[in-house]
Amino acid sequence: MRPGSTREKREAVIGIALFGLLQLACVVGFWALCLIPDLPQWLFILFFAFGAFCAALMAPALWALRKRFQEIDALENINTVTLYKEEKIMLLVNIDYIPGKEFEVLGMAKGTVVQSKNFGKDFMAGMKTLVGGEITGYTEMLNEARQIAVKRMVDEAEALGADAVINIRYGSSALMQGAAEVIAYGTAVRFK
Repeated sequence: MRPGSTREKREAVIGIALFGLLQLACVVGFWALCLIPDLPQWLFILFFAFGAFCAALMAPALWALRKRFQEIDALENINTVTLYKEEKIMLLVNIDYIPGKEFEVLGMAKGTVVQSKNFGKDFMAGMKTLVGGEITGYTEMLNEARQIAVKRMVDEAEALGADAVINIRYGSSALMQGAAEVIAYGTAVRFK
């Protein structure tokens, strides 16, 4: 079992539980509004629809939880040693040559991943911004995302028949609050 997988599952469940409590509060609030005496019919329908919508939001949230559990289980098969072994399998450098080696260029190899944290971690990161300091949850998220992006880049380079990837670069962008895209790219080469 990969270290931290149980913790990641627990954090995902806590995130869904917090989201569920928020949705439950909305449903109860809209239900209470529906009980107002002499409420016009159109307002009753509106409040009822909002309450039903809040309750229905739990279905995609539970689907996302199931998908996250599948991701965590898949990562258990790829332990940390495997994520770092790319540097042992293939030469990875961020310069545009390899001293003493002649090679032919095969093309660009790239790997990308979009990673996010759960609701609970994202909320706690927001609280951390009030007092300052490192937000370790996001640091862990970006480190894991870089490892996955490098693995995907190496897989693509291997498919091209490469012996090395040179001129490696990383890029990162925030797609939304609490989610970041990380890309690793470089030039796949084969030694002569």
